[in-house]
Amino acid sequence: MSKQRKERLDATAWLARYLLGPAQVTDPRRRGRASTDAERAREGELRGGFERVRDASGRVYLVAWDGHPGTPDPTSGDHEGA
Repeated sequence: MSKQRKERLDATAWLARYLLGPAQVTDPRRRGRASTDAERAREGELRGGFERVRDASGRVYLVAWDGHPGTPDPTSGDHEGA
């Protein structure tokens, strides 16, 4: 058995393989599957459990919302965020 040389990728092949990922095999105009009730509930919990906060430098990050009085409710829209 002889060793096979590893295929050397040109720039286009490297981009296609490692940067862009696998090809889409379905029609891009076709609508995706509907989300389940469990997925929608999980999404709601995730969105309601965090607050988007902007610091003095303008960086935006998420902070867990604990629901204590005096803490703005992230669903009310009264807090600062982006």
